[in-house]
Amino acid sequence: MLMARFANRGQNARAKKSTEDLTRRTPHQARAKETLNAIFEATARILERRGRKALNTNYIASRAGICIGTLYQYFPNKEAILISMARALIESDSAALRAALSRSHHEHSKEPYRLVIRALIAELEKRRETRRAAIDTLIAEGLGDERAMSVQALADAVTVKTGQLFPQRESPLSPAAVFVITRAVNGVLRATIEEKSDLLGTPEFEDELVRLVGNYVEENAAR
Repeated sequence: MLMARFANRGQNARAKKSTEDLTRRTPHQARAKETLNAIFEATARILERRGRKALNTNYIASRAGICIGTLYQYFPNKEAILISMARALIESDSAALRAALSRSHHEHSKEPYRLVIRALIAELEKRRETRRAAIDTLIAEGLGDERAMSVQALADAVTVKTGQLFPQRESPLSPAAVFVITRAVNGVLRATIEEKSDLLGTPEFEDELVRLVGNYVEENAAR
């Protein structure tokens, strides 16, 4: 028991240190932001073309067109780069979700929630290898709670927009129902990335996800 406590403390300390040391220099000027974007773009291209095993800071710096010393001004290692990219992906997902929710307010179909599902799929279609490596690193470095928080944010949004997303319902979804729906959709989407499925992005895949949500909501309403 005592050893487990010390192990947990060590893990927490490493996660905290990883977060604190993530970015050595915060970009404020346009040139600094361009450098940061070049690092991210170079990292993504390496991951998409050669995979995680080929990734190292020297290679990233070379592909970004900067010296290794410049890269180290911003990040201490490749893991820090991937964590920053994972956070950017999470924010991009959230922005796409917010935009889809806004559009669904004007959707006159029977399935306005399809727009949300379509938006999430579109985000996952972008650079799948990069997403997998970035999110895996976030979790491996003890920062997986950040991803979990983004899924909970989706659940909160669905709770608030129940009437808008599911206009045929006469009552709001229960917290348990929202939890099941959002985690089911998230789990299926995550599986397509982890398993490198060719289904992602196909009309059939979108239809099945829409059917999954629609059938569950309909069954839940009948109880």
